[in-house]
Amino acid sequence: MIKVVIADDHHMVRQMLVNTLAGVDDMEIVAQASNGTEAIEACLNHRPEVLVLDLNFPDISGVEVTRRLGTLCEETGILILTAIEDEQSLFESIAAGARGYLLKDASIDELVSAIRTVAAKKAVLHPRSTLSLLNEFQRTRQSGKDPLESHRKVVESLTPREQEVLRLLGQGLSNKEIGVKLVISEKTAKTHVANLLRRLGIKDRVAAAIFAVKAGFVD
Repeated sequence: MIKVVIADDHHMVRQMLVNTLAGVDDMEIVAQASNGTEAIEACLNHRPEVLVLDLNFPDISGVEVTRRLGTLCEETGILILTAIEDEQSLFESIAAGARGYLLKDASIDELVSAIRTVAAKKAVLHPRSTLSLLNEFQRTRQSGKDPLESHRKVVESLTPREQEVLRLLGQGLSNKEIGVKLVISEKTAKTHVANLLRRLGIKDRVAAAIFAVKAGFVD
């Protein structure tokens, strides 16, 4: 059963989402939130697999909620569900650690599929959002700079163990899951992650995951 928290500052939108997902056999709505603070508290209290999150709140932005939960509740995957279609919001959300970005004109089937994808620790983007990312990548390439080259050089300087930890971070795995994959304790995995972040000069695991993706280091 996929535990889901719904966070939106409009009551009617929250109720519509709850009613829509209530009939999905493998999902359970464990909490609702009307602002960013409540969204964080709900995730800390219920530890859901997925937080369906709007971007606009009166107290804390959805991007900031995403950033904080990356540290406080790393097991929760965040699916942004918004009416905002500008590229800056998309890029900021992904950089903050969101696994999915869906526009509110998405169909019910698309929403349900996106929640399942995020719960499976995979990424999902609205088709128009995917196009925005591709356009940005192409603009970078046309500027004469290879957006991957500098990241690849850093990866090549890492030890095999550090590279493996980076790859697993890029897949969105928690310290516990990394420990299972590498057949080491969660404490040892946490130490490896901390050492890797220090080596890369990166402050958190979300930034490391983005680094891994940019370097083309994720299967």
